[in-house]
Amino acid sequence: MSENQDNMSPQELADFLLNKVRLLCRESQHEQALDVVEQAIQHAPDPTVAWLIKGQILFGLHLLDEAIEATEEALKLGDDAEVLKLKGNVLATKGDLASALKTFNKLAEIAADDADTYFLRGSILAEMENADEAIANFDQAIELKPDMGHAWYNKAMVFFNLERYGAAIGALDSAIELMEDATEPIFIKGVAHRRLGQTKDALECFLTAAEIWEMKALVTNSPDAYMDALNAIESAIEIDVTNVNLWRQRGKLLYKLGHKEEAKEILANAAELCVQEDNIPDALKTYELLLELEPDNEEAQKAKEEIAAIA
Repeated sequence: MSENQDNMSPQELADFLLNKVRLLCRESQHEQALDVVEQAIQHAPDPTVAWLIKGQILFGLHLLDEAIEATEEALKLGDDAEVLKLKGNVLATKGDLASALKTFNKLAEIAADDADTYFLRGSILAEMENADEAIANFDQAIELKPDMGHAWYNKAMVFFNLERYGAAIGALDSAIELMEDATEPIFIKGVAHRRLGQTKDALECFLTAAEIWEMKALVTNSPDAYMDALNAIESAIEIDVTNVNLWRQRGKLLYKLGHKEEAKEILANAAELCVQEDNIPDALKTYELLLELEPDNEEAQKAKEEIAAIA
């Protein structure tokens, strides 16, 4: 320990150590962070926060039993809302919904004015298929924090699962307005519109979601984002099966996901269908896309040249 640390009070030293823990976590040095947080626990006059941070690190490392042990050590020092939130979330992740609900009920006793209390409890109740109580808790969360987009979204999903699609769409509109990333709610809204037979609105939602997910995929190169975009495009095709633009988009996404032969077959078939329908511009666009994906595709190049000659 340095001379400066020797001159610190126990609380000052604990705060210093916890700041070091946060820095180590930002640098993904979690094992070192756990070593330092143990020192903070030893020095802090009230180590509740140190136990909480230890639990958060362990949760992030998916060491769920150890994370729960850390929260229980913290709770021995007294009830703490943040510790109860963490413990309930870890229990829910373990699949112990009954214990998670009990934990969030305890949270409600000490944090009745905290919107998170009702959001967390509502989420557990929704998983337990207790729809009425889940909705009541989401409503309470929204009353306390009207801009809580995730509460609107979870409420919408309860309505959706009850097949109350009109109510789901209303709640999804609020979620879309409030959530930073509203792509999933936009897609679910499309499904709800489709279930109600509102195909035009459904198609608009699917295309919007696909566009956002594809942009995210281009930035992150995430296979999951490409899969989400593909799912949205395939949902759109179910509504507008003759739309060659959608088939082009499906082919491109399949190619990006590594399904190259399937993608090439889809694009070639789409181009041929355009030719049969005398839709030469779309046929050319389709072959151009295929050549963009695979510049050395001699068959596609030859077909494009033949069509261009006709045009």
